[in-house]
Amino acid sequence: MGAGKSRPQSNVLIVDDVPDFLKETSAVLRPHFGVTVCSSPLRGLRLIKQGGIDLLITTLVMRELDGLEVIRRVRGSGSALPIIMVTGFGNENTAIEATRVGATDYLTKPVEPEELIARVRRALTYADVQEEVDEPLVLSQDKTMLEVIEVCRRVARSPSRVLILGETGTGKELFARMLHARSQRVREPFVDVNCAAIPPNLLESELFGHERGAFTGATERRVGRFEEAGEGTLFLDEIGELGIAMQSKLLRVLQTGDFSRVGGSRNLRSQARVIAATNRDLSQEVQAGRFRADLYYRLNVVTLEVPPLRQRFGDIPILVRHFSRKFVQPGHEPIGFSHEAMQRLCAYGWPGNVRELEHLIERLSVLVTRGEVRLSDLPAHFQGITEAAPVAPASTNRPYHEALQEFQRVYFQNLIAAAHGNLAAAARQAGMDRSQFFRKVRSLRLITNG
Repeated sequence: MGAGKSRPQSNVLIVDDVPDFLKETSAVLRPHFGVTVCSSPLRGLRLIKQGGIDLLITTLVMRELDGLEVIRRVRGSGSALPIIMVTGFGNENTAIEATRVGATDYLTKPVEPEELIARVRRALTYADVQEEVDEPLVLSQDKTMLEVIEVCRRVARSPSRVLILGETGTGKELFARMLHARSQRVREPFVDVNCAAIPPNLLESELFGHERGAFTGATERRVGRFEEAGEGTLFLDEIGELGIAMQSKLLRVLQTGDFSRVGGSRNLRSQARVIAATNRDLSQEVQAGRFRADLYYRLNVVTLEVPPLRQRFGDIPILVRHFSRKFVQPGHEPIGFSHEAMQRLCAYGWPGNVRELEHLIERLSVLVTRGEVRLSDLPAHFQGITEAAPVAPASTNRPYHEALQEFQRVYFQNLIAAAHGNLAAAARQAGMDRSQFFRKVRSLRLITNG
């Protein structure tokens, strides 16, 4: 989830013993986040310990316990909770000390409402990114996918724009987040916009913001996503859904870096890195006249093409184990799968890709209580599948050794999938000794040396 979205599920705890500060700060944040206020630092620490708090805002001077001690106690408990220190007695030494003891950010009163919202979003984004960096963003042992991951790592620290191509559900947003997480902008906001989910007449205001009175219903000034992103990353998902008029306005920003709020005359400057994604073939859209060629070339500096799950079915057992652990129910072990059930998962075409697989494992984790998923537990549309995972026909235009290597890749992928990812079992099934099998799958880049 991008921090550019309103996040009612993100609960911000505000701790201060001044009622006016609690009232004013909560009023600013409530339209965007869940808010809990607390006038007692000690009670605030208990609330944090109970869980459900995503960010803490505290002040420096309080009678019961000062803000620096609050931060020390939160960090002393091992919590990585993002913390913003707000004080009216700001000076460089206080800022350094607050950061040293574990504050994520630091603000001095009076705090502008827009600045406060932006800082909270930035802190939440950084927390999200750190959590994702600590986990594998993309799980794969597939050669093509590993190549995409390697390109992603190489270009992450570059300011170049990236266009991510792939079917719905393949994980394009995960790659955008990986690019941000591994970049020098990681402490800046990651803001995502789904261009297909916003009505065309509202998209300009969404991206660039608007001034009060710009149109009917514009009762106050609104900051757009380009401003929210600041010097961070702006992820434009489903970029292929933009109309021609909006494409022209986006092109101007990419060319000059300048934009204006709707109804405004002041030029604003964008310093965000733009990453775009689409499930459409934009080159065909350009040829058909539905997408501007100049915008396409501006966006398409580096291309990442994420393969669909049906082309990397050897990853299915790995992903199944990951999602089984992710959705394990309280008091239970992660669900397992019978041989027949796993074979059906590997033979299925997965039109919804990894997202569809994730939702299925979540559902089975709730419904299957015996510990092992059997074939009969799978949804009805899995029951009629009997064939193995599809093997693409070899092209007769390719040299013999290339066609043979591709056949071997598919053969060994099938073996690994049928063995639930157990390479020793796959080697036995192939009638090969383990060292010979490992050398072969490494030469085909189906597994890494690590």
